[in-house]
Amino acid sequence: MKYLFLAMLFLFLSCKKLDDKQLPGTDIVIDEPPVIISEKPELPEGALTADFFGNRDSVYAYIKKIDPINEITRIGFENEKLPEINIPESIGAELQLLKLKNFGNDILLVNAKLKDTNFNEYYLFVWRDSVWKQPVNRFDIHKSNMTDTLIPISNNPKDSTQLLRYYSVFNMDRKSEKKFTWKLMRESVSIKE
Repeated sequence: MKYLFLAMLFLFLSCKKLDDKQLPGTDIVIDEPPVIISEKPELPEGALTADFFGNRDSVYAYIKKIDPINEITRIGFENEKLPEINIPESIGAELQLLKLKNFGNDILLVNAKLKDTNFNEYYLFVWRDSVWKQPVNRFDIHKSNMTDTLIPISNNPKDSTQLLRYYSVFNMDRKSEKKFTWKLMRESVSIKE
């Protein structure tokens, strides 16, 4: 029994010494999600991407600056790959893209915001010969003539050298209570070179 007691005591003390030994250091690894570097830059609000060059090289356009005092809206382009467009007499704008059969590149349609909120003023721009050109003059549509389905300018199906655009004209109407209305007209216009 004496030997049994000594054996148990020896076993107990040896287990205690094993417990006191420090375990080798361990690294704590925290899994973090990998950082993904986006190849495409984040577009400014309201920006749109288009092929203005006609070579499938996309560039985004955006409203760069609105100067309400001088009433000028500046349209900028990604990394200044294209020169800015200044829209006079405007306090903002909305950008849209058009594909017209007469052009190999995308067309920029600008709906300029005016102080007179009764009108939508439209500008059409195409990048040609290293400058911005307007293939047609600017035109206005009165808010009473605007509908959700109205496309302000499109191809003329009867003549490929022309575009069809809508515009508003002041109409005196003696039969009406108001005595005047805004009439929506459509015309075929030649494309300026």
